[in-house]
Order: sequence, then structure tokens, then C-alpha cells
Amino acid sequence: MKWVLNTYQTAQEWEVERIAEVCRAAGYQGVEFLQDFKQRHGLEADAPDEHVESVAQTLRGAGLIVGSLTSCCAFHAPQEAERRRNVEQVKRVIEQAARMGCDHVRVLGDQVPDDEGARAAVLENVAAALRELGGYAQPRGVTVSIEAHGSFTDPVYVTQVVRQAGLANVGIVFNSQWRVGAAKGWRLPGDASSIAPLYDLVAPHLTSIHTHQMERPGEWRYYQEFFRLLVRDGYQGYVSNECAYQGPDPEKVLSLYTTLFHAFTS
Repeated sequence: MKWVLNTYQTAQEWEVERIAEVCRAAGYQGVEFLQDFKQRHGLEADAPDEHVESVAQTLRGAGLIVGSLTSCCAFHAPQEAERRRNVEQVKRVIEQAARMGCDHVRVLGDQVPDDEGARAAVLENVAAALRELGGYAQPRGVTVSIEAHGSFTDPVYVTQVVRQAGLANVGIVFNSQWRVGAAKGWRLPGDASSIAPLYDLVAPHLTSIHTHQMERPGEWRYYQEFFRLLVRDGYQGYVSNECAYQGPDPEKVLSLYTTLFHAFTS
């Protein structure tokens, strides 16, 4: 597994040099750069090639990898022009990833309507976008993954569109949401004493995992079981810390999360 830091909130006001310095000191292997939030790293979809190369060089100099470019583009809009705009933006992000030696780009779904007919159309549109982007990314050595976010926290929805895309380099970013999809009729059985049914649905397609506050007592056992299953199955993808810590001592807190990650995976 590759342990990386997502720049969401914790690092949103840091320069790239600061991100690299803290990640190296706190035991991270790399950085997952969040786009579309105008973070200080400046690695947006429209960033000049010179900046993209500069960021890559800074990370390489620190012995770090670019774990993912996390685009917030989504494909649920009923208007074809809006979906096309998002697809074309992600193609630029894929090109950035290839330029940086990064092998992973994240996208969103994002919203699935309650109406059955409209829902089927949205799921097909999302799958079609993933199929097109996966085909574009494949010769560039990049995987495109949809995050289990918004309506797509429902594991049935997120696995359906990935399977419909039908490409080996199209996968799922699991967002560490354990009681998901209940509003749409899917839930863990019984008292959810095990997350195995959820894991079994998403595991064949996992490329990255977003962790949050792993130390919370109510979630501790789910993380324990989840990582035990990942280790059992030899998972080699990314695990990205999205703890969103904004307190006064980020170096210490991020180091503690690294310790917790190693405890879960040892």
C-alpha cells in the first residue's frame, strides 16, 4: 500500500515546498493533490505545463510520489454539453498526470435522482464518461477512478458504473463510509458486525482509499477490519489521509496518523 496525504483542508494553504517537507517528515510516501478548490499548490487543470513540471520536480527531489490528481469533475448533469465540458477537463488532468509520472486520477459521480428512469440515464452517462476517460488514459499509463461520494457512496451504484465502463484502468476510490446506501435500500446486514459484504462489493475495483478520522471510537473497528481484509488480499493501491486537520500542530498529528496506518496494516 502507498500512504499519501490528500491536500484537502490540512494543506490547502501550503506551498508545494511546505507540503513536501511535512509529508517527508511525517512518513508519507507522496501527495494527492486536490483540484478545483483553488488551493495554494496551484496544480489546477488549467495550470501551465511549467508549473506542473515544477511541482513534479519538487516532489521527486523530496523522494515523494504524486499519488493522485483529484479532479472534482462529475458526470451526472442531464445536459450533454455540461458532461462534455467535464470530460474534456479530466482529459487535461490525465495529461498532467502523465507528465508528472502520476498513474492515478480521481473523478466524481455525483448525484443520482430518485426517479427510476432518470436514475438509469444518469448511471449510463456516468459509465459512458468513465469508459471514454479510461480509454483516453490507458495508453498514458493512468487509471481513472470514481470516488464513492455523494449518491455514489451507495456501493451498488459505484460498482455498477465501473463494471459498465468495462476497462481494467477504471476503478473506485473508497471513501471509508461504512453505513452507506441505506436511503436507497442497501445496508449492511443485521447490526453491521462485519463490513465484509460492503468490502466484497467494492474490493475487485479498489485503486485508492480515503481515510478520515481513523481514531474515532465508533469507526475504529471498521478500519481495523477493512485494513485486515486489504492486507489479506494483497492490496497494492493508494491509501490517502483526508483527515482535514487544521489545528496548530499538523506535523505531529499527521505523524500520528502514519503510526495508526502502520498499526492497522502490520
